[in-house]
Amino acid sequence: MVDVDTTLENILLHVSLSPVLDSGDSQAAELLLLQACLNGLKISRVSLWCFDDNRELITCEQLIDIDLPLSTEKSIFHRQDLPVYFNALDHQRVIRADDACNHPATKEFTENYLIPANILSMLDVPIRFGGKMIGIICCEQKDTLKHWTDDETHFVAALADLYGRALTANQKKKYQQQLEVLNQQLEQRVVERTQQLEQHIHELEHTQAQLVESEKMASLGTLVAGVAHEVNTPLGIAITANSHCIELADKLQALLISNTLSRSKLETTIMALRDSHGVIERTLNRSAELVVNFKKTAVDQSSYDIQTINLADYLHTLVTTLKPYTKAYNVNHIIECDQPVNITTYPGAIAQVITNLVINACIHAFEPGQSDNQIVFSITKNLKNSVELTVKDSGKGIEKAEQKRIFEPFYTTKRSNGGSGLGLAIVYNLMASTLGGAISVDSIMGKGTSFRLTLPEKCPGAKQPK
Repeated sequence: MVDVDTTLENILLHVSLSPVLDSGDSQAAELLLLQACLNGLKISRVSLWCFDDNRELITCEQLIDIDLPLSTEKSIFHRQDLPVYFNALDHQRVIRADDACNHPATKEFTENYLIPANILSMLDVPIRFGGKMIGIICCEQKDTLKHWTDDETHFVAALADLYGRALTANQKKKYQQQLEVLNQQLEQRVVERTQQLEQHIHELEHTQAQLVESEKMASLGTLVAGVAHEVNTPLGIAITANSHCIELADKLQALLISNTLSRSKLETTIMALRDSHGVIERTLNRSAELVVNFKKTAVDQSSYDIQTINLADYLHTLVTTLKPYTKAYNVNHIIECDQPVNITTYPGAIAQVITNLVINACIHAFEPGQSDNQIVFSITKNLKNSVELTVKDSGKGIEKAEQKRIFEPFYTTKRSNGGSGLGLAIVYNLMASTLGGAISVDSIMGKGTSFRLTLPEKCPGAKQPK
């Protein structure tokens, strides 16, 4: 005759070696454990129950009754209906009810549960997970009374511990699925943002090619290098953040494989991944904004279409585009405008005028290494249907003799440094023939230079300069 203890030990060994426990399939693990209870204790009914978070009710997650087919219907017992039984469970001890109808902890079940199911004996064993009792394995004998032995109680307790192992595997599986979803979302967002940035860069390169074809747009060619540098800096940050995301994901995968992943480590890593994604999103958005502003200015200058604009707002957009170039000269831009000033004009021509004036100031007005340089744009509305825009720098100033010639074509004091002498000549031509306005210069050595631009509120239909 086979010893009962040996039989129970063999069943436990078989269950503990089953891959089902580590598969992450909690339902399959529950059926494995409950079937082991039936086989080991020679009983007719066994079930697994779990508390809710507040321990106010307990739900049957799985039930095997040899006289009934498997059912997905979940029974629920409430504390308010069974206060004595729940109080006994609160002690987190085994409930051995050889005579369930008369046992103090279980007799509340008599009328509505025990008698209808013909249950005479009950054995409830706590399931513990994460340092707390989360439910029970309930063993029940029908038709005859059963005395629950210590060996049987220890056997069911061991199975309850194995259920904790199954829950760990299930939790690990869920974490891995969440991580995979998070990684997929992150990779998709990086791909989308990268594609957007590549598209913007492609548009920038296309715009640059158009500008180079026209000499009157040569000043923008100087700005492209600055814009490209400004785009490259956040792009490098985004690439670094993306590499950090990959490193975090690899470490998390290693923890999963080694079964050493904790909830706190997962939550910390997910927060780090989200932070890195935030860095990627912010830097790529900054690059996209810069490219969009540059593209708008470039398009304006490549085609002269008459529009009504808010002059201060338009200058703000234009200055943003110029910052990558002027940053190398430590230039601070200030726009002064007491009231909204709208004019109907050629924005592209204004953009080219301002661009040439700013580049001219950077090259000629500011000494190398000089800090706290300023270019101030002041907008004033005149009474004679015109607007005055003053562009004043804080540079070294222009000699009186040079002031008389600065608007002459090919006149430059920087020819040895690549100056063409066309920048201010183009400005003068645009102001006079395209914008229907005028430009003058006023400069004092050591105190800077002011260019005064007078613009009509409504630009006449002048032809584009050739």
